[in-house]
Amino acid sequence: MSRMRAAYDAFRNYRVHRMAERALSAMDDALLRDIGISRSEIGSVVRGLNRSPGDKAG
Repeated sequence: MSRMRAAYDAFRNYRVHRMAERALSAMDDALLRDIGISRSEIGSVVRGLNRSPGDKAG
């Protein structure tokens, strides 16, 4: 893979994650609780770092 393609992919992934973080951050606490995450977990959930083996969401 070329360096240019790798840079583009990294930037695109950053933007997708950032958009997801913003969307989740805009939700109220009750809605976040309904989907099973707390406000402090948004970043790690978006990046897939907070998944349990039985998680069906991702």
